[in-house]
Formats: sequence, structure tokens, C-alpha cells
Amino acid sequence: MSNKIYLSTGELAQMLGVTKQTVIYYDKIGLISPVKRGEKDYRYYTLEQADELDSILTFRNLGVPINTLKEYLAVRNAEGCIEMLKKQKEKVDFEIQKLEKTRRKIEGRARLLEQVLGINNFQQVIFSTENEEHYMVEPCMEDDEKVFMKSFLSLCNKSKELQIDFENPVCNIITKEALELGSYKRVAYFGIKVPEDFRGQVHSKFVKPYGIYASTYHKGSYDTMYLSYERLIKGIREQGYEICGNAYEVDLLSTLTSVNSDEYLKLISIQVSK
Repeated sequence: MSNKIYLSTGELAQMLGVTKQTVIYYDKIGLISPVKRGEKDYRYYTLEQADELDSILTFRNLGVPINTLKEYLAVRNAEGCIEMLKKQKEKVDFEIQKLEKTRRKIEGRARLLEQVLGINNFQQVIFSTENEEHYMVEPCMEDDEKVFMKSFLSLCNKSKELQIDFENPVCNIITKEALELGSYKRVAYFGIKVPEDFRGQVHSKFVKPYGIYASTYHKGSYDTMYLSYERLIKGIREQGYEICGNAYEVDLLSTLTSVNSDEYLKLISIQVSK
């Protein structure tokens, strides 16, 4: 026994590239304790324990919780190790999925902002054919501002639950009937575009149909939106089109990216036909 090699706390910590405080902490919580204690309660470990602590550190780097490790170390067998690793892999896979969703949302918003920065003419009216799009919607048929905001926040919360909140901006949907009356502020629905793999999880759905859409930009506060609508409708008529569907307003630059409301930017699109 006297020929056995012992390591002090500092030597063990240095050998494994951790701090002395880590080794002492693991002793205090009962994860790995020294085989003997010397004068002044100095801790001493064996070379076998260095190998054991190295394995513990590896498990901790894999994210295995301390309590799970303590339970496993109490039994220590191959079957238990496999089971512990499988459970940890499931947790890691779940976290990877969350990170993938976060990455997709970040890329989507960055891509949108890059497109905005490339716009040279905010006054132009553009005609384009657009594919069918599916929206999760929240009805907004009230004039009361509190009810209006309640509907908006309800949609935001639902989109956060599905993890699609940052990838696509909220869209205001104005009906064809409201457009014909010149009621451009009369929002019928708040909507957010839903990726195909999430559509089965959405109950309140709205389909923006395939077709030709006339679009323009509105730069400035919400109070002057009617001017952009008048410009867009004038452009529609001049090109021999007529309104056949709803209007869709999408925030491109808002409170998230601009302090001054004069810098806010929306894309307005109206379904049209010849």
C-alpha cells in the first residue's frame, strides 16, 4: 500500500486540465472522493481515480446531469452506461432541432432585410405571379384598439409556440370589400405564413391563392398608408387590371429595425386580374 502512487488535488487537477475547485466540488457532492486524506484534510487520489474522473468529465462535457451520473456510478455496468448515453442522445437531438429552427428563423429574417436594403424605388408598382401561400390567422373585426392589439398578440404567441415567429413577419389582411370602400385600415385578419411542415399543427387557416398580384411599398407611418393604396390602385387601373382579391400588408422595417416611424416600410400586395 505504501508503494502506491497518490496524487494531490492540485496534481490531479493539472493532469486532467481542470481547476482544483472542480475536483473539490466533485468530492463535496459525492461524485468522486479521495481514497485517503492527509494532514490538514489534504485529499489524495489514485491513478485509477484519475482515469475515473476523466470519464466523469467526458460525461459532463456530453451534458449528462450530475444526478444522473451519481445514479450511474452507484451501479456502473455497460447496460446502464448505454441507457444513460441513449437518453442523453435524445436530449441532444431535441436541442439540435431547436437550434435548427432558430437558425432557420435567423436566416429568414436576415434574408428579408437584405432584400429590403436592395430596393431602389419605393414608388413603383410591380405585377407578378405568386404561388399559393398558407397562413395561420387571428380574426380582427373590432375597431377597439385594445381588442386590435389583443388579436395581434394572440397570433404572435401562437407563432412563438410553433417556432415560426421570427422567420416570417406578421401580415395584415384586408378584404376586397374593404378595399372597394376605401377602408384601407380595416384589417380583417392578422396572419403569419406557415411553412409546409407546420401546416398540420395549425387550426385557424387562411389560404392566399395563386394568381397575379400588384405590389408597392409604403414608407412612413401607418397614418399615411392610404396614399400608398391610392398609388397602387391607380397603377392597377392604368395597366388594365381590376381588383379580384384581398390586400396583404407585410412589415419589412418596423419598430425592430427603425426608431423613426418615417423609416417604417411595408409591402402591400393586392390580387388582380385582367
